[in-house]
Amino acid sequence: MKKSFFNKLWQGAVVASMLVAPATYAGVTIYMLGDSTMQDWASGYYPKQGQGQDFHFWFDKAVVVNRGQGGMSLGGGGLDKKGNTAVGYYDMFWKHGCTSGSNCIADKVQAGDYVVIQFGINDVSYSTEDFFASNMRTLVAEAKAKGAYPIIMSPIRRLYYDSPTAIHNSYRGYPALNQKLSEELSVPFIDMSEMVANYMISVGEQYAAQFIFNYATRDEYSNLGSDQADQVHLQMNGANAFGRIITEQMRAHKDPMVKKLGDYMAPMYQVDVKVSPEGSAEATSIGAYYPSGMTVMLKTIPKSGKKFLGWYDGNGNKVSGNAVSTVKSPYIYTFKMGTASTQYTAVYEGGTPQKYTGDGKALTAFPTTTPKSLADVTFEPFTPIGGTTETSVAVDKDIKKFFDAAKPDDQGVGWTESNNAGFTGEGFYNFDNSNKSFATFKVNFPGAGYTTLAVRYANGGTTDRMFNAYLDHDYYLAAPPTGGWDKWDTAYVVLDAPAGEAELKFMSITSDGAPNIDVFGFSMEGVCRADDKKCIEASLPKDTTTTTPSDTTETPETPETGDSTEVKPDAIAMNPLNVFQRADIDVQVFDMTGRKVVQFRQDKALGSLQNQLSAKVTDAGTYLVVIRQGNRKTRMNWMKVQ
Repeated sequence: MKKSFFNKLWQGAVVASMLVAPATYAGVTIYMLGDSTMQDWASGYYPKQGQGQDFHFWFDKAVVVNRGQGGMSLGGGGLDKKGNTAVGYYDMFWKHGCTSGSNCIADKVQAGDYVVIQFGINDVSYSTEDFFASNMRTLVAEAKAKGAYPIIMSPIRRLYYDSPTAIHNSYRGYPALNQKLSEELSVPFIDMSEMVANYMISVGEQYAAQFIFNYATRDEYSNLGSDQADQVHLQMNGANAFGRIITEQMRAHKDPMVKKLGDYMAPMYQVDVKVSPEGSAEATSIGAYYPSGMTVMLKTIPKSGKKFLGWYDGNGNKVSGNAVSTVKSPYIYTFKMGTASTQYTAVYEGGTPQKYTGDGKALTAFPTTTPKSLADVTFEPFTPIGGTTETSVAVDKDIKKFFDAAKPDDQGVGWTESNNAGFTGEGFYNFDNSNKSFATFKVNFPGAGYTTLAVRYANGGTTDRMFNAYLDHDYYLAAPPTGGWDKWDTAYVVLDAPAGEAELKFMSITSDGAPNIDVFGFSMEGVCRADDKKCIEASLPKDTTTTTPSDTTETPETPETGDSTEVKPDAIAMNPLNVFQRADIDVQVFDMTGRKVVQFRQDKALGSLQNQLSAKVTDAGTYLVVIRQGNRKTRMNWMKVQ
């Protein structure tokens, strides 16, 4: 997970639509505070989901507002153990006058509301226990002063089995610190660390990896650009399983005000899951209960040599179609939960659908503890895709396409300028000298997955102007001094992109502001600016469009007369540079630090410019080629030398 100890300008208002409750209930709101394991994830990330994302379905007489925020620690209030300014969730999203402006939670909370607090995952690396405890004490005191009821939850575990009966405590002292603070502050406590560990033991490592945590492949979901193997974040099944555990603990809690939340919960309906013939599957979704409207995912993994025939409902009919349109695996079936308990069967060759014999009524009793039995659980160490136990993706400097950063979609706090030499597009973006400056770019990704973001920058100062590239999560890029505002270098970071349109927001996190940004690009093929419809059409799968990439990446001709035609970086992919010349041109080649490596005059009679470049530029790397006719810039493109 990425750190988030810096100050930033909060994006995106969280607006809760208040529901009208029956007269016997007050208007109660449940605020969910936490990190990326709690937050709402955009649909383009599916099946990734936070615990708070569907939590509202569990309640029909209360409003749930999920204010989980990716990358956040609770700690703050001074310098962290690495010497960086530690600004945590309390300062950014909770307190009066917080960075999120009109969306400060402390100003929204009313008497009778509930505030569920779950932090510790990011604090273990980017804060200290003292900062954490200080902010928790202050947040709880302010919630109580408003007449609200705070509930402290310990963080969930990660996918890390020490043995079949022991889940590794990756977050060290923070689960215990949460419990200690709940006792000190007389605040109700839900030990999700222990409850999740028990649940993981009961289901086993393979089930936890493939059904609970965000294990997903391109063969299963059409929106994914790469296979996912995530030991921290959850997929929808896991998020809703853990949400179910939270509600069970609320129903049975010893604190009467927490237990009262059971009165606000919606009716729950059981979904039994069978496999026929028994033993045909390596693993299949466990039967569970759901509230009406929640999306249910059923998944089965065949044993070697077993032929899966399909999912069948409780009436013995084969089901088809999916509530989630991006599901493409025949082993997965998704549907919206109705208002009756039911049953589904994963039928394999030689099996038969099993009829549902229950009464369909809503449940009246619920578990109060998670199972800890190892009955029927065989421990087989399971390592997800790629042979690693950590989500660690290497930086890929093979950047497929760059975009001009001079003109953001949201100008934010800064300026478009062109007064320093060495930029490549219409100019560069100069952030205001403050820790609240930003610029937003709307980008379209062809599929969800990890990709390297490259940002070409200049920093004429004397200190590192580290900055944040926010894409549903915090991603920090170091920007050391480059030796002048006309000297350029490139910073890289791996980020997790969603399928479809998303906002990429560059934000300063130092009082000096961020560096000047020239262009940014991605190692993922087919990324486009959101307003470039032709590019987006070209990046679609070939069976959904007749437009081919060559329709959008052909280098335009150099005009014979009249004004020069400038091809902007956001309109050019890194393809071989083929120029149809009608006049003599001057050619300059720059490396990614802004250093000129080659300059020559190309006579129109000399033949292919590509051949000339290949002969003159021999060192491997990525280069900017600038072509001038007379005193005017007429063409530029990116060239890769391998």
